[in-house]
This record gives sequence, structure tokens and C-alpha cells, in this order.
Amino acid sequence: MDKRYELSAFEKEGLQKLEAGYEGELIFDRILEKFIHGTNIIHMKDYNFHPEAVDDRLLTRSKEEAAHVQIDNVVIAKDYLYTFEIKNYGFDLHHRDSQWFFDNGGEFADPLAQIVKQRNMMGKLLGDLQHRLRMFNVLVFINKDQTIFNLPAKHEIIVRSNLRKKLARAMTTNHHDHSRLVSDLESRRIAGLKYQGDTTVDFRELRKGVFCTACGERLVRVNRYKFLCSGCRETFSVLELLKQMILELQILNSSWTVTPALIQKYSNDEISEYSVRDNKKRALLDY
Repeated sequence: MDKRYELSAFEKEGLQKLEAGYEGELIFDRILEKFIHGTNIIHMKDYNFHPEAVDDRLLTRSKEEAAHVQIDNVVIAKDYLYTFEIKNYGFDLHHRDSQWFFDNGGEFADPLAQIVKQRNMMGKLLGDLQHRLRMFNVLVFINKDQTIFNLPAKHEIIVRSNLRKKLARAMTTNHHDHSRLVSDLESRRIAGLKYQGDTTVDFRELRKGVFCTACGERLVRVNRYKFLCSGCRETFSVLELLKQMILELQILNSSWTVTPALIQKYSNDEISEYSVRDNKKRALLDY
């Protein structure tokens, strides 16, 4: 949407937060992978489940408002279950009198509240699934440039500077088989979330063309088979771009019927219907 529609200031701010969060997730994944690669440690990403699976008394909002419980990382190691919530804040925080504040003194919402909710919800879910496993719920401040003044000495908080040391102690191999637990958790995982709904923007309002997936610049055709980004100098094949555009269309609105004609319009006629049909006929495209 960022390259194909004029986002509002509010939407741009939301996009920046999402990008920062995603980058924080990637940083954590790279660090964690070094400890779990080649082991029997289990790592489940973006685990979501309905609050309907837990006791109403644990909900701070109605079931309709609390659409789901989301956990960045569920890790089973050392025969314990860990949840890791990743925060990639680009600003400093102050902690005093059990409260959190920005540099300017403004109050910041307690990030540990989410951890408490996850502990309650996941604990109840494990009980419902009849699994008794000791659990640790952890908040990770992943940004290496962030400073937290008067950081509370709590086991459930880890900062970037001591993340590897903490993981080295916790990420040891399991002695028991936890495949049934994983299967049970997967059976409760939400496949589609409400905030992943279709866009309300009309197709005609979208900016048409082919764009660089790395920097968002409009691409220039080099030859019959390739496009070039004048910004980052990356090259893209027609097939790569077709797959990307089909994915975008499906994400933007699942009700749109993806056809060769629609893809050609979406590309601003940079890629023809014939090219779409030809790649589809050779089973190189799936839509």
C-alpha cells in the first residue's frame, strides 16, 4: 500500500512501527538460531490463539474486543516452555515507582502487562490441553541503541546486551519428546486474524506499475525478461515480479479475482496478459 496509495500520517506511523517490529523479530531470530540449530529445541513463530479457549475471568476485555492472543515466539527448550515478546523501540525509557516513562516524562504503557496476559492465557491453554510444563514468559528489548534507566531486576526482562548470555543458559536440548504438545498447540493456532482483513481501497485508486520489492522505486524494463531498479540497482525477472504482484493482490483483497487482465492493469501494462498466461501455462504461476 505504501508504494501504491497515499497513506495518511497516522497510517505511515503505523507502518513504521510494523517495520521496526518486523526488523526486531528478524534480529532475534538470527541470534536464537545460533543456539538452536541442529538441536531438538522447538521454535514456533507468531503463535496466535482465540481467547475463547481460556477462562472468561482472565480476560481484561470482552471476547469480541480481545480478538486473539498473540505471542511472538514460543520456544520449548530444556523441557521448559518459553515465550519471548520482542520490542524494538527506537527511544529510551525510564522506570521508576513501578511505572514506565518517556524521556520527556510522559507515561509509557507498561510493556510487562502483555507478558502477564500471555502467562495467564498460555498457562490456562496448557492446562486445557493437559500439558504440565514449567513456563517462563520473557520480554526482550532488542534494540542495541536503546537505554532503559533504572531497569527493574526482573527475570522476565532481557535487554540486547545480555541476550546471548541468557539464551546460552536456557537454550539446551530437551530430554523428552514434546511432539504431542506441539501438535496440540498447532490445533489451537489461528490461521487468519481480523487485522489481516481486506483493504477498503478500490482497485482503481491504486497506483499502477511495477516496483522494487527492496526500496519501493518504480522499475525500468531492461529487456524482454528483466527490469532494473534505478535506486538500488537490483534486477528482477518478469516471473519474480508476476509472483510478487499476484501475492500483493491476494493480500490486498481476497475477493478480487486475479486474472491476466487484472495483473496487466496492475502493472500499468508493463507486463502483458500474454506473459501472464504463458507463465501460467508452464505451471510457473499459482493463482
